[in-house]
Amino acid sequence: MSWIREERSGKPPIMEVLSINPKAQEAVGANNMAITFGASCLTRVQEEAIATATAAALECRY
Repeated sequence: MSWIREERSGKPPIMEVLSINPKAQEAVGANNMAITFGASCLTRVQEEAIATATAAALECRY
């Protein structure tokens, strides 16, 4: 819409949607990080490698 000005934050589009509510954006981001990383005894590098390999196997854009 021409009356809506978009500013790119460099964050994924799903997180940009929450930019109008910074508290919600922060909470969702923290929740995502807690669930995705740190919930196991694996290192961050190991978790990222598994996520990347899984995305590639599923032909998912990661």
